[in-house]
Amino acid sequence: MKLDLGCGKNKKPGFIGLDCIKIPGVDIVCNLGKEKMPIEDNSVEEIYSMHFMEHAENLLFIMEEIWRVCKNGANVFIAVPYFNSIGAFRDPTHRHFFTYETFDHFTNTKKLPSFYSKAKFKIVSKKIIFYPANSNIYGKIRFMHMMPFQLIANLFPYLYEHSLLKLFSARDLYIELKVIKK
Repeated sequence: MKLDLGCGKNKKPGFIGLDCIKIPGVDIVCNLGKEKMPIEDNSVEEIYSMHFMEHAENLLFIMEEIWRVCKNGANVFIAVPYFNSIGAFRDPTHRHFFTYETFDHFTNTKKLPSFYSKAKFKIVSKKIIFYPANSNIYGKIRFMHMMPFQLIANLFPYLYEHSLLKLFSARDLYIELKVIKK
């Protein structure tokens, strides 16, 4: 089973769409963040979430629900607005803001507290991106002039987050996680 969390009208092909309102493309109506997903434990092999988590009421609960329904080793792909982008703040329904290290709290890292949740993941990749995560080729071409800054931001994320971001604002954060249950 593959889930698209917060799919809205743009459900990823081949995935089961989950959202809080019944609109075309939504297969399961669930207010994730307030209620558990009506899905069995250890039954999901992949989760995709494009610009959903910033709207959620309870991020810790959502990460625990993702962990609960996923099989060990399942892949989780998440795109959220980067905390300093205009997109993070322009939408009045956004409740959470994400930095390069936000999802490190759900790993076994020693550098950040990871005791908030039993849900554990391995970070496969993290990317600060300067174009919308759901861009087609034309969107990527439109933001091509920002690619040198994207390269620097991902090679030196600490430097970027602590100084350069005031000059060059990123757009999104893309995270690929692997579920750890052993």
